Amino acid sequence: MPGIGRAGASELRPLRAPRPTWTAAVVALALAAALVGCDSGTKELASAELVTAGLTPAEQEQGAHMRITDIEVTGPAAAQHPGTPNRIGSDRIRVRAYEPVLEPGGKPWATLVWAHGGSFLRGTLDWPEADWVSRQFADAGIQVYSVDYILASDTVQAPAPSNDVAAVLSWAAERAEPEALLAIGGASAGAHLATLAALDRADRAAAGDGRVADALILEYPTMHRVQLPDPAIAAATAGLPEQRRFSDDRIAEMYAFYLGAGPEGGAGLQAGDAPVAGELPAERLAALPPTTIVNADADDLRASGEQFAEQLRAAGVPVTASIQPGTVHGYLNRPEETATSLVDAEETIDRFVIALRQIAAG
Repeated sequence: MPGIGRAGASELRPLRAPRPTWTAAVVALALAAALVGCDSGTKELASAELVTAGLTPAEQEQGAHMRITDIEVTGPAAAQHPGTPNRIGSDRIRVRAYEPVLEPGGKPWATLVWAHGGSFLRGTLDWPEADWVSRQFADAGIQVYSVDYILASDTVQAPAPSNDVAAVLSWAAERAEPEALLAIGGASAGAHLATLAALDRADRAAAGDGRVADALILEYPTMHRVQLPDPAIAAATAGLPEQRRFSDDRIAEMYAFYLGAGPEGGAGLQAGDAPVAGELPAERLAALPPTTIVNADADDLRASGEQFAEQLRAAGVPVTASIQPGTVHGYLNRPEETATSLVDAEETIDRFVIALRQIAAG
């Protein structure tokens, strides 16, 4: 939302419940108990296997605002051999579910499938960009499914990661409350995968398979193999340490690895074979739902996020794009690095929650 900055933070905070007083240690203990065969605190889902955690009533009384459960969802490579390189995806996909604890009879007003970033080749469900972010959305009354998608490697290449995210989105779409908003989102490379998953869901819904996603939320996304030059962004990022910069060469190498061009060279897959979201034509992007983009301020990849917003507008997709002032790429993965970084991260979640509520309200 343009114009929402730190000065407006106090107005945004009440959208989320107070932060939980319990910690990840509670979940870790529940997981450990489940793994050694303890039934107390576990929860069965008919559609999933290996459900391994939950919160007891006593834990809820101590101030917990959500139940966190690890699930395995059937992946796109189930019952088949994907070969090498694997361009299909996982046989089973690990998903961490964050279920808000509501008043008796209450239901989440939205379901969100979330994909962490990591340049397509790094990241875990324990990263703050996955876990901390999911907790904040759950505090806002949203059912969240954080996806541990297969990572690109020498033996895993596109579109396997996006296929995993798409499979979880389809799984979640079947289980979401009909009246609840269905959203898909992600950060950095995860934002790219979320976009492709939203397009997959649109295709399947058009063929009669379930519902479309109602909203797409993208945090400091990377959407292009080649970015448009922007002198203002280049000046803003010039003084950053190298590990927080995205040079043209670094971006090219990231996509080459994801698409399948190895270190020895080789063309890998072309965009038409494994789509690069920012290279898709307007008529294809037109299938995307209303989209909200939040870019980091001093971030080379901001050029990609801003360009993609313009592409969506040209395709007729409702889009809201803003910049979180004073931030650099990956700040959601460092929410408690400083007091300021926590404010930035919380404000960003609030931006997304406001946008989702507006979309839900029609």
